[in-house]
Amino acid sequence: MQVIVPTMPQARLIVQAMHAVATAEGTLPLLPVEADSILAIQRHLLHLDEPIDPPALSLPADLAQAIDTPTMRREVVRILAMLPVIDKKVLDAKVRLVEAVAEQLGVDEYGVGLLRLAEQRKFRKLALRLMMRSVAHYWSPTGRARLRDWLDMIRIAMPAIPGVYAMLVDRTLLARYRGLEARPEGTLGHSLFRFYRDRGFPMPGEPKSFPEGWSKHEVYHIISEYETSLQGEMLNAAFSGGNTEVLCMDLLLLTLLQFQAGFQVMPGPVLADELKPDAFFRAVARGAATEVDLLAEWDLWSAVEQPVAELRRRYKVPALRPEERDWLAANGSLLA
Repeated sequence: MQVIVPTMPQARLIVQAMHAVATAEGTLPLLPVEADSILAIQRHLLHLDEPIDPPALSLPADLAQAIDTPTMRREVVRILAMLPVIDKKVLDAKVRLVEAVAEQLGVDEYGVGLLRLAEQRKFRKLALRLMMRSVAHYWSPTGRARLRDWLDMIRIAMPAIPGVYAMLVDRTLLARYRGLEARPEGTLGHSLFRFYRDRGFPMPGEPKSFPEGWSKHEVYHIISEYETSLQGEMLNAAFSGGNTEVLCMDLLLLTLLQFQAGFQVMPGPVLADELKPDAFFRAVARGAATEVDLLAEWDLWSAVEQPVAELRRRYKVPALRPEERDWLAANGSLLA
């Protein structure tokens, strides 16, 4: 995502559009979690010091005239696309309003199509699309899907195939990751080694490990300071989605669908009511403000010698506030 700072007239229209989507233009009550989410979005993504009450519950007719830059138009559509999932229903009436705004603003946002698939409960198709894009843009360390990346997808999706794990063990790659232990303490390389070791996660190259590109997911944990608890994973995904462009809505919508709405989209835990709006949208905002997109041709091996604190400073990662640290620690979500 990109950071946007709307003017007050623009902000009023965006807030009105959020309320229009969340209430299906006044035909449905605004749930407490939706109200909290809209307040959190105003605070963290629209950068408003004081919340705004909507002048109406209909979509603003002049939204396209007021929101006149491509970046702000795209981010408004992305914000609106998250709202229909928060009530755990993903209703057609709300999705249609998001589609109407995207059309009005002339925005072709991939996440809107994913949202429609969720409304239609086509979760297999949705998962396939997410997986196909992840192979190239997340799992592959090069940003382009290689034969090995497709084999890794098969290995993870079908772990019971005899001999597949042994065939795909990469001893050279494993040795490279194990060698990170020798990097100075406090560097990204040493921190990444400890991240794997302390949590018992298999390193790239080991049997049952995720593809090498997935190490960027672990780096996101280290950079953001969100732990691997369920709440921490949700916040790390929010940070990652806020930080990147190509997979922005893939990450944000998948997280909300699986952890807030309770839909089984991808393998893994499924929970409902996990959304803590202020923490979630603050994590999105922290990712958006971080100036280096780790999924856009960022090279892990060029950074392993750098101290983590220096990388956070260089990448301009917003620091956690004391009260945030306290909340995260109390919820087991602060990186140890």
